[in-house]
Amino acid sequence: MGSPSVAPREWAVVVIGGLTLAFTAWGLAGVQLWSLHTLLAGGLLTWLLSVVPMPQRWNGADGEHGNAQNVKRLLKFPVFWLGLAFLAYIAIQGVNPAWEQLRDDGGWWVEEVESVSWLPAGVDTSYVPMNAFRVLSSFAAAFTLVWGLWVGVRRRSSAVLLLWTLVISGVVMAIVAMLQKFSGADAVLWTVKSSNANFWGTFFYRNEGVAYLNLIICACGVLYFYHFNQAERRGQTGGPHLLLFVFVAVLYTSIGLALSRGGILFGGLMMACFFIAAAARWLFSNSVRNSILLTLLIGSLLGGGGYMMFQYVDIQDIETRFGDIEATIQSADQDSRAITTKVTWQMAKEELWLGWGAGSWRYIFPMYQKSYPEIYYQRYHPKRGWIGRKVFHYAHNDVVQFLCEYGIVGCGILLMIFGYWVWHLLFRASGNALCALMLMVGLSTAFGHAFVDFIFQSPVYWLALNGLLCVSVKLLSLHGERVYR
Repeated sequence: MGSPSVAPREWAVVVIGGLTLAFTAWGLAGVQLWSLHTLLAGGLLTWLLSVVPMPQRWNGADGEHGNAQNVKRLLKFPVFWLGLAFLAYIAIQGVNPAWEQLRDDGGWWVEEVESVSWLPAGVDTSYVPMNAFRVLSSFAAAFTLVWGLWVGVRRRSSAVLLLWTLVISGVVMAIVAMLQKFSGADAVLWTVKSSNANFWGTFFYRNEGVAYLNLIICACGVLYFYHFNQAERRGQTGGPHLLLFVFVAVLYTSIGLALSRGGILFGGLMMACFFIAAAARWLFSNSVRNSILLTLLIGSLLGGGGYMMFQYVDIQDIETRFGDIEATIQSADQDSRAITTKVTWQMAKEELWLGWGAGSWRYIFPMYQKSYPEIYYQRYHPKRGWIGRKVFHYAHNDVVQFLCEYGIVGCGILLMIFGYWVWHLLFRASGNALCALMLMVGLSTAFGHAFVDFIFQSPVYWLALNGLLCVSVKLLSLHGERVYR
């Protein structure tokens, strides 16, 4: 007798949550209001579908869902309370401004205003281009999606479907990015004008685009080892995991063509860990040792993937892009990003516990920036001296910028959220250690990349990262429980 069918409630959560995850590949990085609000609507709807009271037929017959049961599951979920606390923290910063943006014909500036000093504070400015409530929308989209998926997904098949949805959407975006490059497109998706000439795929900033593709490589790794383990248990010599070799090759080829130094380095680390782990898994696989044909097939896939990467990626362009690494290291303290990080750290130390406020960096930074001519002005003219003015929207170091904006208290909440996922990976991933390893490597490379860029500032990247962690941990957790497939 077969297992009961999936509850309609769970199907609704999977469909809306899956569409939201898939949309991350096409949401133009979430920088436009319509895309940001689409993400927010998707997250909120996924969450509501998981907990709102419904007729019994929507809860199904498998006993995994119930009106009170789902609410209790939400209330027992630590990330719900931590996420709620962080959203409240940002909201307080938004309604308790310590600084106000003022304008006249000559430009804008900020002035200090009266605020409640013992509460988190921020900057009073507009939703466009940035303020605390816009940041709140981005975090709310990610957290509500996570809440909904954690509560509403009770089948391993549902979690696997969500991961495949994210992977396929990301791979298609990687292919579109390459087609744009080969066709000489001067607009995102051939239609949306970009202020940055170095866009990639649907991302206006290529470093964010390739960071997103690195996340998809991580998702491919999780799915690969999960399906490999399933095939091993069933005594099968093939399975959907073999297709993921091709996907990984396509993804890294796209990353290489983007000529993003951070993407190539951190993506290369992801690739290396994936292939080493895959090779080690083969050595301990009876099905692979006993199947010469499968071994030859895997070798062909690896060879074909390598050929694809070297056929289309111009190695000379990559060498030019990286330049003289030794010279770069020697002059690192003079690099504008290094100076910006130094200044941001100075800012952070002045509001170390509660931070300057969500979305405040671009408004407070100029007050410190003017003390550093090398990053305040565009260039130095031999006769006229320093001229022009550099405008920074982000610190190019999310780790330090997060500390600057949210302080130790806010960052501590975020670290506890990520710590919860890590705890699950270390202690609840029994039988799927390599899936957990891929997630740990993916999380490490994400934070490493964020330390030298502003990838966490992209709402779609932030949602994809949190969604990937949630669904993957859910899959591994359900694998250790007695639940229906």
